Amino acid sequence: MRSARARLAVLDGLIVSAAVIGAGFASGAFVGTVKGYDGWGHLTKVVLVVAKFPAIDWNADWYNGSPFFLGGYPPLFYLAAAALNGLGVGAMSAMNVLMAVSYLAMTVSLFGLVRVATGSRLGGMVAAGLAMATPAFWTPYVQGGLYTRVFGMGFASLAIFLALVYLRRPTWARYVACVAATLGALSSHIVLAALAVTTVALVLMFTPDGEGRIRWPRVALVAPMVLLAAYYYLPLAFSFQSGAQQTASYPALDLAGLALSLVPVLPATALLVLARLRSRSSRAATSDRLMVVLGAVSALMLLYALAPLPRVAGLHSPDMLFFIVWFGAALAGLVLGSIKLPTTAWQRQGSAIAAVAATAILVAMGVPAVASSAVRNPADPQNITAGWHPVDAPDGSFRVASPSDNLSAWFNGVYDVPQTRGYAAIPQMLNPDFLYWLDTTAWSADASDEQRTFLFDWYAVRWIYVPAPYMASTAGVLPRLHARPDLYAPVGPGNGGTTLTFEYLRPSPIAAATNAPIVLFIGDPSDYRLVFRDLSYSGFDSEHAVLVDGGPYVDDLTAQELSRFDEVVIYGGRAHDQARALDLLTRYVTSGGGMVLDKGGLSLPVTATRAVQVSNDWQFRAESSPITDGIDFSAFGPPSYNGGPWTVSTATGLKSWVHPVLWSGSDPVVATGQLGAGRVVWSGLNLPYHVDTFRNAEESRFLTSAIAWASRHGSMPAAVSTAHQADPQLLVVSVPSPARGILFKETYFDRWHAYVNGDAATIYRAGPGFMYVMLPPSTAFPATVTWRYERSLADWSGMVVSGATLIALIAWPRWQGTVRRRFGIWWDSRTTRWAEDETS
Repeated sequence: MRSARARLAVLDGLIVSAAVIGAGFASGAFVGTVKGYDGWGHLTKVVLVVAKFPAIDWNADWYNGSPFFLGGYPPLFYLAAAALNGLGVGAMSAMNVLMAVSYLAMTVSLFGLVRVATGSRLGGMVAAGLAMATPAFWTPYVQGGLYTRVFGMGFASLAIFLALVYLRRPTWARYVACVAATLGALSSHIVLAALAVTTVALVLMFTPDGEGRIRWPRVALVAPMVLLAAYYYLPLAFSFQSGAQQTASYPALDLAGLALSLVPVLPATALLVLARLRSRSSRAATSDRLMVVLGAVSALMLLYALAPLPRVAGLHSPDMLFFIVWFGAALAGLVLGSIKLPTTAWQRQGSAIAAVAATAILVAMGVPAVASSAVRNPADPQNITAGWHPVDAPDGSFRVASPSDNLSAWFNGVYDVPQTRGYAAIPQMLNPDFLYWLDTTAWSADASDEQRTFLFDWYAVRWIYVPAPYMASTAGVLPRLHARPDLYAPVGPGNGGTTLTFEYLRPSPIAAATNAPIVLFIGDPSDYRLVFRDLSYSGFDSEHAVLVDGGPYVDDLTAQELSRFDEVVIYGGRAHDQARALDLLTRYVTSGGGMVLDKGGLSLPVTATRAVQVSNDWQFRAESSPITDGIDFSAFGPPSYNGGPWTVSTATGLKSWVHPVLWSGSDPVVATGQLGAGRVVWSGLNLPYHVDTFRNAEESRFLTSAIAWASRHGSMPAAVSTAHQADPQLLVVSVPSPARGILFKETYFDRWHAYVNGDAATIYRAGPGFMYVMLPPSTAFPATVTWRYERSLADWSGMVVSGATLIALIAWPRWQGTVRRRFGIWWDSRTTRWAEDETS
C-alpha cells in the first residue's frame, strides 16, 4: 500500500513539475535573457563572483568599494549560479535554471504540504495550480527581476513542507532535510530568512503529536538552522557602519489593488472557506492547526501591505503579494482537502475532474498574462544606452562615473572597470550622503567646473557617461562638458555620431602616493561633510590638501597623534576637558602646527567674543594679509539666514600674538596670528555654513586661502608611485622616493588593514569616506605599502559557530546516546539532591 502510495505521489509530483516547466517555457520566463528591472544587477553580481572568486568579501567595482554580501543579499544564489557557470552553463542560463528550480520547489512543496496534511491529491493539485495561475506569483521574477527573493522562497517553501514531513514520522534524515532547506532560505534573502524561520517554528510548535498535544519545546529544533547561518548573520549583527536608513514610509496597498492582484487565488480561497463552513468536513487536527498557522502568517503579511506602518527599507507593500499567493494557495488546498466529497464514486470523480480541469484552464489563461507583463533584458547595453561608448582600462586605476542605473546596473557584467555606482542593497552603500552629493552635482548644469573637477578628482573618475535624454535632469551638463575641451574629450566614433561618453583629461588614480598637506578636521560628521563640500566650490581637491576626519573631540587625540598632521581645522569641535584640549592645541601650534577655528567654544587666540547680527550688508573692511589678498569680499553671499539677519561672533578680546585682518563694520570677525612656529586663523563668521548655504566660490576661496596659509607644510616634489591590485582585497603600492602618505580612494571599512614595509599602519578616513595612510618619518625608501582586506573577529566567529553546528549535526546520531545517558545521570543526581534538600 505504501509503495503504491509513494509511486502515486511521485507521479503527481511529475505532473505538477511538468505543468510548472510548461508554463515557464510558454511564458518565456525560463528562457532567453535576464528578466525584470533588477535582472542585470543580479547577473553582474554573478559575473563578478565568477571573475573574482575566492576574493568575494569585498567588491571594489561598485560604489567606490563596498562589502560584496554583508548588509545586502546573502551569497547562496550567486554562488549557485557561479557554480553552474563553472560547469559550462552560461551565466544567464544558470540564472534561468535556478529560477525554474525555485518555481518547481514552490509548487511541488504546495502539493506535498496539502497531500501530507490532508491526504488529498485533489487539494494538492488545486493548491499548486492556483499559485501558477496567479500572475502575482510570477511578477517578482518576470517584472521585478528579484532573483534572490524567488530563490529564497523556493527554499522557504521546501522548509515548511519538510517540517510537516518530519513531524509525521520523525527521523534524523528528515530533520536534516528541513534544516538544509531553512538554511537555504537564510542564505538567500534576509526577508525570506525571517519568513522561513518564523513559519517553520510555528509549524513545529503547533502541529499536534500523536496524542493531539501541542509540543512547545519543539521550537528548539529551529536553533541549529539559525546557528548554521551564523557565518552571515553574526557579522551582520555587528556591522552598522553604513548609516543607511533601515526603515521607510511606503504607501499602503488599497483593497481593490490587492484583490485584483490576487486573482484567482484570493476568490478561490474565499469560496473554499465558505464551502467548508457550510459542509461536512473531515476533521484532522494537523490540517486544522496548519491552516491556523498559514492563516496567521498571511494575516500578518496583509497587515504589512494594507496598514500605514513603518516598513523595512526596500520591502514595499506590493512585495507581500508574492508571499500571500503561496500561503493563500496552501490554505485553499488545505481547506479543499478537508472538505468531505460526495459519497458516490461518480460524484467524487466528477467533482475532482471538474476542479482539476478548472485549475488547468486558469493556469493556461495565466500564461499569456505572465508573458505580456515580463520585462525582458531591461538594460540591454546595445539599445537603452545609446550614446555610451566602450572604454579601455586594463589596469583598473580609474573609474567610470554615471548617475543612472541605465549604465551602472549592467556595466560590470560587460566591462572590468570600477564605477562610482552599482547594484546593491542599501546598507552596502557605506557613504550614501557623499554618493548622493556626487550624483546630484557632477551631472548638474548648475554646478561649476570647480565642483565637477573636485568630485572627479576625489572619485578617481576618468570616464563620464551622461544619461541624457533618459534623465532630463542631466541633459544640461552636455554643453558644459563640450565647452571645456581642455578638461573633457568626447569618446566615440569620429563620424559625427551622438556620444554621451566623455573622458576626463586630468584624472587622478584610485591609489597613489601623495605629498599634499594633511589636514585634520575636528567636528561632528555633518560638519565634516559640510566643510568638505565647501572645498569643492573653489576646486581645492586632493592635490591641494587631504582632509581627514578626526571625530568631534579634540582630546580624543594624543599630542603625538596630533603632531603628525600639518594642520587642524576645528568647526564645531568639542572637548571632554576644555583645559586639557586647549593645552594640547597650544603645544601643537607652538611646535609648528597650523590651525583654523570657526564655531564652537575652543577659541585659542580669542579671549572674549560677543554675538552680533548682520543685516543687508556685510560692510567688510579687510587688512592686507596672506589670507585676504586677492579675495573679492563684495562677491560674498548676503548676510542672511532664513530671511533674517546672519549672526556672527566678533572678537572683543584677542591674545597679544593675534591681530584682526577682517572687520564687519567696526567689529573684527577674522584674525590671524603666529604662536611659536605655528600659525592660527580664527573666524567668527560661521563661514563654512555660509559657504555651503550660498554655494559661493569666492567664500570658498577665502576659506581655502586660510587653510593653505595656516598649514606648516613645506613644498615637496610630486610623489611617485605605482599601484597593483592583485584582486579586490589586496593592493600593493610601490613608492620609490620619499612621500608623505598613500591616498586610497576606496571606501573606508573596518576590515581593511595597511602595512608599511611589513609594519602595521593606521588608516584614517579621508575625503568622501575614503582611506589614507601616513608614511612614518623613519620609512625606508623604496617602500612598499600593502592594503589587505582581512576578516574581522565577528566574521571568524560566525564561521566557527556555523562550522561547529554543522559538525554537531553530522555527529549527533553517533553520540546522542552517550549525551543522553550522561545528561540523564546528571539530571537524576540533581533532582535527587533537590528532593533531599526539600525534605531535610
